[in-house]
Parts: sequence; C-alpha cells; structure tokens
Amino acid sequence: MEEEHKEPELPEYKGPPIFKDMPDMLVNLNTGERRATLLKLGITLEIGHPQEVPAIDQAMPRITDAFQVYLRELKVDDLRGSAGMYRLREELLMRVNAAAAPVKVKDVLIKEFLVQQ
Repeated sequence: MEEEHKEPELPEYKGPPIFKDMPDMLVNLNTGERRATLLKLGITLEIGHPQEVPAIDQAMPRITDAFQVYLRELKVDDLRGSAGMYRLREELLMRVNAAAAPVKVKDVLIKEFLVQQ
C-alpha cells in the first residue's frame, strides 16, 4: 500500500501580512520592431506564513525566470488599462505559485510599472 506524501500543515498565522520584495525587473517587450520597448517592473509578493519565506528565497531564481520568460512575450497593448494590469497580476500569481510550489503566494503586488518606448 502506498502512502500519500503530504507537506506538514503550518499552524494558522493571524499576524500582519508578510511581504517579500523581488529584485526589480527590466525586460524588452515583444514589439516586432527594431526599436526596443522596455518594461521596468517592481514586484512585492504577499506570503501566507512567515515560515514560508525561506522557501520563497530558495525558489527566487526559478520565480524570476518564469516572470522573465512570460514578460518578454508581452506586447505594449497587453498592458494597457486596468484590465491589462489585472491580467498581468493574475498571470504572475499563477507563475509564482507554480515555481514556488508547494508554498502558496497569496498575491502579487505591483509597486513600480514603467514602459519606455
């Protein structure tokens, strides 16, 4: 009989939110033109439990890679308006949770967003 391997559950955390700043990211957007369009992005992750911070630190190279690969395929039109910003946050949240599994990041907060054409 096979035993299921489950991660030990952490006790419920009721303290203040835990935030982890990521290094600022600077990427070329996909314009299809010779002239570069740059996106500078500052991101903060909201983590559910203080004991998960070391796991996030350890996964940071994988998280950064997942973000870079996704961001480089974006076009300027993908980022326009509040709908574009919402989709960006949802996509980044999905990617950070895949890269940091089994740790679950609660939210991706955008602290800086600059497109230079």
